Order: sequence, then structure tokens, then C-alpha cells
Amino acid sequence: MAGPFRFRLEVVRKLREQAQDAERRALAGALRGSAAAEEQVAILTREWGGVGERLRAARQRERIDVGQLRGDLFYRLRLQRRLAEAGEVLAARRAELEQQRLRLADATRRLKVIEKLRERHWARYQEQVRREERGLFDEAALQAFRAESVIDLRAGATMASQGDGPC
Repeated sequence: MAGPFRFRLEVVRKLREQAQDAERRALAGALRGSAAAEEQVAILTREWGGVGERLRAARQRERIDVGQLRGDLFYRLRLQRRLAEAGEVLAARRAELEQQRLRLADATRRLKVIEKLRERHWARYQEQVRREERGLFDEAALQAFRAESVIDLRAGATMASQGDGPC
């Protein structure tokens, strides 16, 4: 008789499921890091544009404040360096994000392999249970038939002993 279903690789399946969950969490962290880097680039880009507007406005005035112009130019150079650094950070975060997506896809694929194997084992187990049940039903039907045949034979022998049989 088949006992309860037991998948021998259940521990492996659970470990792969945990690995997939860990990769999902890592991907979420990479997404947050990428979004933060994108936000930093956006902030610096807006600031860069603001300084550019101030410089254009200063050039159109009749009196130019050389100290202010010089300060804006230096600030713009500093912003340019920070923007370049932020762009590098963003590129690194995007590369990390892509690597994390690949790791998650691999973990998902590995989990699906073990789950398909589990499904096949489950199908074989169910088929084995059905075969055993059919065998039990067949055995029960055969015993019922035999019991009925014995009753019919006894009833026929009883009738013959009472004289109801052919003369």
C-alpha cells in the first residue's frame, strides 16, 4: 500500500526556493540603488541647468558681477565633476541591476526544474494509488462474487435435499 506522498528532494526544493527569495530581495535592493542614483543624476542635472540659466542671465545684464560670474563658473565645474561621478555610479548600479536580474532568472529556472520533477513524482504517486485502489476494488468484487456463488451453491444443495430437485 502506498504511504503518504514524500518527495525525497523536498529539502533541495526548499533551498532553491529560499535562494530565489534571496535573489528577489537582492534585486529589490539593486532597484532601489539604481533609482537613488537616477534621482541623484536628475537633481544634479536640474542644478546644472539652473546655473546655466543664471550664467546666461548674467551675460545679458549691463553690469556683470565678476565675482558672482566666477563663483557660478566654479560651481558649474564642480557640478560637472559631480554629475560625471553620479553618471558613473548610475552606470555601475545599472550593471549591478542587470547582473541581479540574471541571477534571479537563474534561481527561478533552477527552482522550476525541481518543481517539474516534483510534479512528475506526484503524478507517478497518484497513478500508483489509483492502481492499488483498482486492485482493492477488484479484490472486493471478486470476494463478493465468490460469497454470492457459495450462497447460491448452498441454496441449491438445500433445495435438492428437500426434494425440490428434478425427479
